[in-house]
Amino acid sequence: MRELNPESRQRPRRGRRRGGAAAPHGRQIVGLALMGVLVAVVALAVPTTALARAYSSLPPPRQLPTDTVVYGQGNQLVADLHPSGTSRIPVPLNQIAPAMQKAVVAIEDHSFWTAPSFDVGRIVEAGVYDLIHHSAAQGASTIPEQVAKLLYLTDNKSITYKVKEILYGNELTSHLSRSQILDDYLNDVYFGQGATGIQAAAETYFGVSAAQLTLPEATLLAGLLPAPSYLDPFSNMAGARLRQQAVVAAMVKYGELPAREAAAVLAKPPALGSGSEAPVDNAPYFVDQVRVWLQQHFGSGYATMGLRVYTSLNVALNQKAQQLVTADIARHQAMHMTDGALVAEDPATGQIEVWVGGAGPNVPGGEIDMAAVARQPGSTFKLFTYSTAIADHQVTMTTPVLDSPYSLPTGGPGGGPFVVHDYEGTYAGVVPIQVALGNSLNVPAVRVELATGIPQILTTARAMGVTTLNGPDSSYGPSMTLGAYPIPLWELAQAGSVFASQGVLHPAHFVNTVESQTGQILYQAPTAATQVLSPQVAYIMNTILSRNSNRLLAFGPNTPLILPGHTAAIKTGTSNSYRDNLAVGWTPQLVGADWVGNANDAPMYGGGLNGISGAASLWNQFMEAALAGVPNHWYTPPQGLVSRTVNGEVDYYLPGTGPSTKVLGGGSVTPSPTPTPTPVVTPSAPATPSASPSPSPSSVPSPSGSPQAPGPGG
Repeated sequence: MRELNPESRQRPRRGRRRGGAAAPHGRQIVGLALMGVLVAVVALAVPTTALARAYSSLPPPRQLPTDTVVYGQGNQLVADLHPSGTSRIPVPLNQIAPAMQKAVVAIEDHSFWTAPSFDVGRIVEAGVYDLIHHSAAQGASTIPEQVAKLLYLTDNKSITYKVKEILYGNELTSHLSRSQILDDYLNDVYFGQGATGIQAAAETYFGVSAAQLTLPEATLLAGLLPAPSYLDPFSNMAGARLRQQAVVAAMVKYGELPAREAAAVLAKPPALGSGSEAPVDNAPYFVDQVRVWLQQHFGSGYATMGLRVYTSLNVALNQKAQQLVTADIARHQAMHMTDGALVAEDPATGQIEVWVGGAGPNVPGGEIDMAAVARQPGSTFKLFTYSTAIADHQVTMTTPVLDSPYSLPTGGPGGGPFVVHDYEGTYAGVVPIQVALGNSLNVPAVRVELATGIPQILTTARAMGVTTLNGPDSSYGPSMTLGAYPIPLWELAQAGSVFASQGVLHPAHFVNTVESQTGQILYQAPTAATQVLSPQVAYIMNTILSRNSNRLLAFGPNTPLILPGHTAAIKTGTSNSYRDNLAVGWTPQLVGADWVGNANDAPMYGGGLNGISGAASLWNQFMEAALAGVPNHWYTPPQGLVSRTVNGEVDYYLPGTGPSTKVLGGGSVTPSPTPTPTPVVTPSAPATPSASPSPSPSSVPSPSGSPQAPGPGG
């Protein structure tokens, strides 16, 4: 629609211009003559078959840039993605306030619902008015004709252009209902401030959706259409209000608004919003990952393709997680902890429900997504060491292992000796494997690692989704089990989901479906999964990591590792010099993994800070909030395990294994009297799902890290 030129509103000087220009009266006569010719052409063109054939066949419509919109669970809006300075968000007519529809029809085309697509009388009337008043105040185009101009024509003031406009408008009305045409118009017309379409305009000017527009807001927006830049209420509220009066008068005139209500509508200008065209973004770190994913799959123009991206994000839970991370970091500032991250996943599907990459934009490094950056995992890596050792029959959950001063001639910093220290600085002597893992003792973990083999442990970790560790097996040393090689937090959460789903890897992902503007499915997330651990090994690990008696030696009886109202398995980790503090824990319904530290790799102050007091506390708060009202549920022992009861606790063994008196690390212990082993009789484990082609979400960067000094554990 043409812009109003404010200079054209000035009255022309009397007399003839230099060069013999016609006087205003002469120009009016010439203009009326031209208008008569135009009317004659139009009147003759419509019934003329040849002309109709030439112009009435619609070309392909112009593809207007359209925002890409991201949704979470329940189709809740997560983000509106569009380039800076332009926004267009088409919505169905039933999601546009009736007041807006009535206001636009009254001022733009009052006979829209009943009259033909073109109106000769209106053309003459508008032309005469504009010529006499030297203005563009009267629009001659009907709404169908304006849609034709928006979608099919370029702005050309020739008679041919006008004929095309009329005939294309007529063609539209013969193929579309008036409601469809009005819907197209309201979604395609420009309202100023970079907002094309009524949804973008409502959000830009008033911070509401098109469905929420009030009558004062609707009439103000409808009045902008002749000249949205000149009538911009942010810079020219007086002009916009004057035009609003014309809209209200038209609504009264054509019976769309009782006269007694008109004064109330015009009593005061509606309150404007910020006018910001910044995209809606209710989960910044998550949306950044979606942006990366979209660019990988649809190219750099994804933000104007009108995609509808349906994700697995739980918007409310993500917001709660963000609040908890931000508050936790604020509480620990005295310990030089400045940032944190948290990822949560549904283990039954691999869908990421929470992605918080930092404590917010105002913390040091807050612009970095720490859920995607590889960090030392500390003792959480022991999950892979012990899983592999149990699966390979190297140990059982009760195998005695020696915890004592221990060193290796190589494998340490600079290729020197590798001296293994326990986190507490003391040694427990001979303990069962489950106690060594539950208390995160470092010396037993290295002994188990060397007995099992680093390549075998790497195979397990990679199968469980830790694809960051993609170097040659020979490049990894014995400090690996203590978490010396960085991996990103989201991969740790993905690995935790394998235990939570009884050995099945459901590849982590957050984009479920992508649709075009027309509803065509362009992408569907794969649902394949892989059995990467046996259900029996997963159950043994879950038993060890959920049993509080296994943690008493290092952590005591009352810790954040206990989740009120729920049985949960959890493993924590602390890297060297307290640079990283992590926890990953799960129930059958949810996996949560979190990290706290500093984005610049600076150490935290150690005094009392470890995987329990740091990351585990945050994990506990989050899981308790996430599982509120969810019934407690735990796993049934899978078929094939052998059990023994000792001191009231049941221990489990793979077939072919059992209690041993041989100490890993040297020596033997006196066997404890135990009942005769009995097979566990339970339903069979679920069938193994088919193999998965992709173990990780392709949008997340997977930087490989170089080995660092071994972490303290915790």
